[in-house]
Amino acid sequence: MNFQTPARFLVILAAILVSAGQAWAQGTCSNCSTVGSNLTLSATAETAVTLTIATGSGGASVMDDGSGAFSVSFGNVNGLGIGTTSAGVNVSTSGSGATYTTPITVTPTFSGFTGTTATVKVYQDSGTSSDSQTAAREGSSAVNAVSVPSVAGSANTVSASAASDSGITRHVGVFVSNANGGGKVVGSLAPKFIYTVTVN
Repeated sequence: MNFQTPARFLVILAAILVSAGQAWAQGTCSNCSTVGSNLTLSATAETAVTLTIATGSGGASVMDDGSGAFSVSFGNVNGLGIGTTSAGVNVSTSGSGATYTTPITVTPTFSGFTGTTATVKVYQDSGTSSDSQTAAREGSSAVNAVSVPSVAGSANTVSASAASDSGITRHVGVFVSNANGGGKVVGSLAPKFIYTVTVN
């Protein structure tokens, strides 16, 4: 008499019952000590871009209102470049007036893109006064600060290969003419620069 075949049958049957018991134990279980449940997470990863403007080394304090609007005060300025400037503001004079500048740091940060660099540009808000638009200056250094276009399509390029989370030093300021008569410049100046970031 061969007892080996019934024994194999019992082992196979036990394995089937154990497997079936494990399947039944998903989430709920009775007369057992272990149960398992699974959790599938759902999320959509998106690209993200930020641009911050901060006080440059030794520059006038840049204020951040927390909504992407930044500001810096130059205090009192004049076409002769005389008097005491605000802390962090530099002044240089020429035959036509005085240019007041301060360094700032522009930092683009981005993630999730195929490209690893970005193009940063700057133009100014055309809604400010004509004196403000004429006064606006921006550049890679105080000496190189130039007029800024008031049209987005003509924006000056700050960097064509900006790295994420790497600060770019820029110099912003105002030029005040020393003219009198019809060309005089007095009163409030509030040019507004608009920096843009486009990931390459």
